[in-house]
Amino acid sequence: MLLAAKWVLPISQKPIEDGAVVIEGSKIKDVGRFRTLVNKYPNKEVLDFGKAAVLPGFVDLHTHLEYSVFRGACDDLGYADWKMQLTLKSESLKKSDWIQSAYLGALEALQSGITTIADITKSGASLKAAKDAGLRGVIYYEVSGMDHAAVTDIMTKAIKGIDKWIDAASGTNLIIGVAPHSPYTVSPPLYKVSTEWAREQGLPLCTHLAGSKAEYDFVKYGSGRLSDEYWDMVGWGDILWQPTGVSPVKYLEEWGVFEGGGMLAVHCVQVDEPDIDILEKYNVSIAHCARCSAKLGMGVAPLSNFLNRKLKVGIGTDSPASNNTMDMFDEMRISLLIQRGMTRSADFTAEDFVYMATLGGAKALNLHDRIGSLDPGKKADIVVVDMSHSHQIPTRDPYSALVYTANQENVVLTMVDGKILYKDGKY
Repeated sequence: MLLAAKWVLPISQKPIEDGAVVIEGSKIKDVGRFRTLVNKYPNKEVLDFGKAAVLPGFVDLHTHLEYSVFRGACDDLGYADWKMQLTLKSESLKKSDWIQSAYLGALEALQSGITTIADITKSGASLKAAKDAGLRGVIYYEVSGMDHAAVTDIMTKAIKGIDKWIDAASGTNLIIGVAPHSPYTVSPPLYKVSTEWAREQGLPLCTHLAGSKAEYDFVKYGSGRLSDEYWDMVGWGDILWQPTGVSPVKYLEEWGVFEGGGMLAVHCVQVDEPDIDILEKYNVSIAHCARCSAKLGMGVAPLSNFLNRKLKVGIGTDSPASNNTMDMFDEMRISLLIQRGMTRSADFTAEDFVYMATLGGAKALNLHDRIGSLDPGKKADIVVVDMSHSHQIPTRDPYSALVYTANQENVVLTMVDGKILYKDGKY
């Protein structure tokens, strides 16, 4: 198969005008000018998308597919209120509801050109949905609990569950990981034991970290609504929490959570330079979820500081519960505009954010040898975006057109492993 379009964006090299990508089986065989490749491979089926861009599939570095049903149900709330409303509404869902919700999220991911996800799930619904949809990614088994005495029981249950998930993911494009949820839902010994066990097993790790002022105040001062109303709601009201006197990042370092590397930290909004020193020291990857952070009033991550330290950063949509859509174009655009507004400079470019949404996310998951760019030998995880609309013409710079004018409705094809999973509005 040969995919042709006005623009091909390999990410690893400059855009190719009037370009094409040759696919053989599950991999990319060749990339270059259309005229050259159509002569070189005369027997290949040609799909010519005209005024469109062909680029690597997006890597959504933080998702909760199973939360899709909560779209619009917890809007216009600050983080603590949002978390409590989400917790209350979750009690209404049965196992089958979680699965249907995750299917909805998986379909939206494909429509948005997302081919790889990094999903945290408690129910396991995201694993089933991602598997059935044909997505690539890491599915993290969520671990939580603040009772020190319950650590052994929690881990015993988690290990059994993870073993089942690994069996279920066998033969797919999915990897199973472990996600101690966050500093306000995971006790120090559970953080330590779960991360040490995951590293012993060679499993990827992920945690929500330093996302909100509410989390920061809980960890450092032992105050705020997370330690009062939220804990009472989930049945932890009788558990004593001693304020640590340090930031969430420093707190996890003191418990050895970052030792051994391999941690993906989600959000990292409430951080200062000493915190970034720690993240750099342990080579922590960061999932940047700008729209979620803005919508819930969590703050703005110091993205330029992360990148100046050469930290691996990718883009996450979080979930429709907090973000309403899984539109990676909106995510890139709004994130770029927020950063420019905050820094009062135009240092960030559209190309920077397309990179983070593709190869940057792949590097954060240590999958960059397989995905993230259009290079021969890599997996054929590809998205095609229509750029023929009046508001996109003339297209002087394909990166600018993608970030400033496109949205998920413009995706005309999503491919994973050389298989077309979404085309022209049909899954």
